[in-house]
Amino acid sequence: MAADHDSERRSFRDALYESLAGAELAARDAGPLLVLERLVERARGVAGRFDAAVAGAFGLDDLGRVAAATETDPALELAAEAFGSAERFREAIYAARCLTRDPASAVDLLTTREYVAAAVVPAALADLRTDRDALAGTASFADLWRQEDGHGWLPSTAAIWKRSYGATFSREHARFNGLLATIAERLEEAGPVVAALERLNGLRRLGPPVAAAALAELHELDRRFACPIDSASLTEALESAPICPACDFRLGDQAPTAEARRAIGAVERGFARQQARLSRRVVARILAGPVQNEGENVDRFIRVVQASDLAGLALVLDDELVAFLRGLLAEPAPSSDVLERLTRTFPEISADNLDAALAELRRSLEAELAAGGGRLSLRPRRRP
Repeated sequence: MAADHDSERRSFRDALYESLAGAELAARDAGPLLVLERLVERARGVAGRFDAAVAGAFGLDDLGRVAAATETDPALELAAEAFGSAERFREAIYAARCLTRDPASAVDLLTTREYVAAAVVPAALADLRTDRDALAGTASFADLWRQEDGHGWLPSTAAIWKRSYGATFSREHARFNGLLATIAERLEEAGPVVAALERLNGLRRLGPPVAAAALAELHELDRRFACPIDSASLTEALESAPICPACDFRLGDQAPTAEARRAIGAVERGFARQQARLSRRVVARILAGPVQNEGENVDRFIRVVQASDLAGLALVLDDELVAFLRGLLAEPAPSSDVLERLTRTFPEISADNLDAALAELRRSLEAELAAGGGRLSLRPRRRP
């Protein structure tokens, strides 16, 4: 561990001396921290011409803390803490030197570096990603400092890459938002089923809610809107930042097409389960005996449930009908076919099967009581 620490300190010491060496700042002719302090002071004066974000991006505050140390070794410790690597420390010093010599070129390089670093390029776009990595590797302040005439090649190279990136971004942005529009259409089509399932889930006596997670996911997906930005505005925005300012889209983002498909499928299956519950519990109650407020809607409801017509059920299931169903479910259970089922199971009862018949009768009665909320009528059912 001590050897690693000494090696790291030497790398930061080498970065300090190497980046301060040269005709203007001879670090070996004066204390390196004094030279660094003077450099930071001059760079701050130049940075004051720009906005705070630009000035802060040059890392002058961190360099200032390093320069303020009284001895070299503590300064190198501060540098390691602030910059993380000797290469980043070296680049920060060269950036300050470039800023004092040619502010415009330094800011242009900083802008290019930040743009390239923020540009997300997935591995699937291999050529664009390779060019981005190459550009990032060559856009250094150390190189800018060594070339007296500035990075003559960098602006044109960066501009070419940005045009390629912008064209790819615009195409993928349009494709992504086209998929979002398609998802929105599917969600709109599923709207009646979603609303009907939520109404049925609210009928606690019908049974536990179903597909609750899928319903929540669909509501979350419903908040995803296609980006409103037009092509010209997006192209202009990409000149200064590598993301869409309106929707934060980045290359590689995937539209939630599969998620929407799974959630809609889950909701449709959940609705089918509720329809089966309605068929078993509610329609049977309606057919078992007279109920109040029977009318056309109730008759249609019975038809669509018995026909397993999910689309028709979603349309007929309004708030008024749900209120009717809630009241119906709250009533005592209707006439049961317990005795009829017992007769089919045990056509004849003798001393040999009496215990089995009584056990079956008990099981049937307990099941009916549970389904009917603790009450059971043995009056004969009215047949349709």
